[in-house]
Amino acid sequence: MKILGRFKGKLGEIAIWESERTGDRLYREGEIFQSESSATGESRLPYVKMMEVFLGDAKNVLLLGCGGGNLATMLVRSGKNVTVVDHSPISFDLAKRFFGMPKEISCFVADFREYLAAETRSFDGIAVDVGGPGFCYEEQFNPSTCHSITARLSRGGRIILNMLVATDFDAAPDLIASDLSEDHLSSWIFDRPGLLNRNALLACLPKGRRTANKHYMAKFSRTTDELWTLRRPRRPSHHSQAVVVEIA
Repeated sequence: MKILGRFKGKLGEIAIWESERTGDRLYREGEIFQSESSATGESRLPYVKMMEVFLGDAKNVLLLGCGGGNLATMLVRSGKNVTVVDHSPISFDLAKRFFGMPKEISCFVADFREYLAAETRSFDGIAVDVGGPGFCYEEQFNPSTCHSITARLSRGGRIILNMLVATDFDAAPDLIASDLSEDHLSSWIFDRPGLLNRNALLACLPKGRRTANKHYMAKFSRTTDELWTLRRPRRPSHHSQAVVVEIA
């Protein structure tokens, strides 16, 4: 691996790495790798590819969080109109310079909560992929923030949120997914129990198509070779253990 550049980020030093064997590039902020992709922006991370597939029917997508811009790049290349929000202006510069993010993508430098409070447009797809050193999901995605996200979703739209889960005892996925389940939305959790500090995806689809949603989510869970489980959220106490139900 060789380092293409080091930069000062809001949450720590940012380093861009490149594999001398494959040419793939990695975006590291502090001690966390935020992105891994080809030099042209095709993500190597299964959860990013799953987010892209989940948003397949959306046309107008709001993406909260940039990193290397891989998801935004992949969505634009599939013909979607994408708006990206990130609190760090350098993320947009690095995504365009090192990861091939198209310059025509609409980019807004803002805290995602402040952006949601000011935005009046609706989107038929919302993807959330924010985080970094010291980021607390339960604090950042409290009931008020979750309502701000669903308020920007057009009728019939869908939401997918990526988050890091510390252990099987982490209650945050259930709490956040439950708060995203408003009257017109049904939430699901994709997870990989047993792993420490793993990615989990919280997915929301419109209610009223229960059978179709169930079949779609089961099909969606098979878009990767990794072993992911699919379950509905519960409203747990902060000390309860998550029970995982795997789809056969």
